[in-house]
Parts: sequence; structure tokens; C-alpha cells
Amino acid sequence: MDHTETEAYNALITKWGFKTRSMLKISVARLSMKGKKELVTRIQFKSKKDFGEIEAAIFNFPQHGVFFHKGVGRGYIMVAGTVVRGKRKDKSHSANHPNNAVIHPASGPLKRHPKDWFNPVFIKSIPVLADIIASTKADNIFEVKHLKLNT
Repeated sequence: MDHTETEAYNALITKWGFKTRSMLKISVARLSMKGKKELVTRIQFKSKKDFGEIEAAIFNFPQHGVFFHKGVGRGYIMVAGTVVRGKRKDKSHSANHPNNAVIHPASGPLKRHPKDWFNPVFIKSIPVLADIIASTKADNIFEVKHLKLNT
């Protein structure tokens, strides 16, 4: 790709990233939970370039965004994909660790439930990104193949 094509490609990816960030903020704002205001204000989009071309799209947000998404924290843990009340024996938070068994399960109703704010946005936006990349890169592949045929 020449410089102008690279800049156009970068602009498309950046536009997609900021639109996806806005969709994430709207998704969080619709939820009813404490701490959502901080999460909304701290969702960020960044891109990583290699040789002037964007190679990675990065979305940063506070760690408690993951806790909201999974429905865990403050006495609520995930065991075999289900949210339960209790504490872990090991503080590593690794569900795959054999010594990380649940101890002291707490009784009472579950007040926390997973709030799926992240995945629905990306299920909608990843195909758009794939189309952007495919249309841009397909033209490059055609140019390379065309060059090989002529040589």
C-alpha cells in the first residue's frame, strides 16, 4: 500500500474503533449498577501501528468492567461458569488451579448477576471490521498477484 492508501485504511479503522467505543459506552449506560459512570468515562480506544499501518485495535477499561460482565466480586465468585456466593481458598483467581476450591459458601439470595455489556457490541461490530480489512487487503492481494502475473 502506498502512503495515501495506508492513511485511508488507518482512518477507516480509527473510525470503526471510536464508533465501537461509543457503542460500549451506550451499552454500559443502559445498565443499572453502581460504578457504571466511572466505567463509561474510562472506556478508551487505542491503536497500535507497525510501519505506519494499524495492526491492532485496543479497548481499555477498568478491571471492575470485567466483574460487572461476569457478575462477580465482593463475595460472589464464578464456579464452573455459574455465579455463587463464597470465597476462594487461593487468591490467584485462577479457576483452573486444582487447589482453588470454594470454601465457606455463603447462604442467601444471589444479588449479583452477569451483565453482558461487552460481547453484544463486539458481535455486531467485528463483522464490520472484517469487511473493512477484507476490502482493503483484498485489493492489495490482487495487486500483488497481478504483479506476479506480469513478471
